[in-house]
Amino acid sequence: MKPLFIFLLLFSFKLIQAQDLQFYQEDLDFKIEKNYFYVDGLYYFRNTSNKEINRCLFYPFFQDEAYGKVDSIFVINTQDPMQETNLRNSLKGSSFTIHIDPDSIAIYRIGYKQELKESKAEYILTTTQTWGIPFEQVNYTLEFPKEFSLDSLSYMPDSLREESNKYFFFWYKENFMPDKNFEINYKKREENLNGRE
Repeated sequence: MKPLFIFLLLFSFKLIQAQDLQFYQEDLDFKIEKNYFYVDGLYYFRNTSNKEINRCLFYPFFQDEAYGKVDSIFVINTQDPMQETNLRNSLKGSSFTIHIDPDSIAIYRIGYKQELKESKAEYILTTTQTWGIPFEQVNYTLEFPKEFSLDSLSYMPDSLREESNKYFFFWYKENFMPDKNFEINYKKREENLNGRE
């Protein structure tokens, strides 16, 4: 397996060390559909200083032979949707500008889809350790189609809801410092059938 190339909100060393900016919560919705992995999340930032923050952040994409092209990328300030985020995309990731008023919070919605070349998906959570403090709270949801057979999840879900053609898995954690990534391994139903032949 290739070395971990940074995925979720990897910032420059100077930015990580800046105590005036805190990344304290995330609410993420994951979905597997056909050959794609969808991520749509809310990212919560706090400005603890009495000065306005305007900084460029870099959001890399996981690079591995099992994963393909990333597209449909968007970044929105939920409190001011018309605000310019200066989103710039490349093969390795996206950069955007975050704006937070003094002693305030900002919530950014970020989403994309990524092609899956194999029957697995991964979202790197362990970069949270770089910040040196755990998330105050996280909420994760995975929408998983019944046309696939789930092999494993790296985190045991807290609850499950079943619908006619899909499952919904839910996670809720407080004071959460991830020690492993969010990994999903599955098989297509025809793979299971072929394996029994």
